[in-house]
Amino acid sequence: MRSSEPPDAAGDSAAAVPLALPDGPLSMGRLVALEPAALRQLLTMGLRAGLAEPDLDACCAAAAPSLGQAPEQLRARLQERGWLRWDPARQRWRTRLGTDRPPAPPQV
Repeated sequence: MRSSEPPDAAGDSAAAVPLALPDGPLSMGRLVALEPAALRQLLTMGLRAGLAEPDLDACCAAAAPSLGQAPEQLRARLQERGWLRWDPARQRWRTRLGTDRPPAPPQV
């Protein structure tokens, strides 16, 4: 496209489409492929030291617009998927990889 040409309206509308979060458990491979980068950063920070409440709010506020959601909706969706959980021992929000597995049956 030349600089004198108007921007392609079809190309611009694709950027306005909200991005969907994938279903299923969070894996390291899925985490590094997530878009937008602000969402990857939120979940990566949760893996390391965890997130205090104000940090989680700020990260959700940064990532939510790219996903076409309100920050509260993004937070709720991450919790519903089990990707984000409160750790009472550390008093922080933590990213959770994998799924909750039932305990193994006792060995007899």
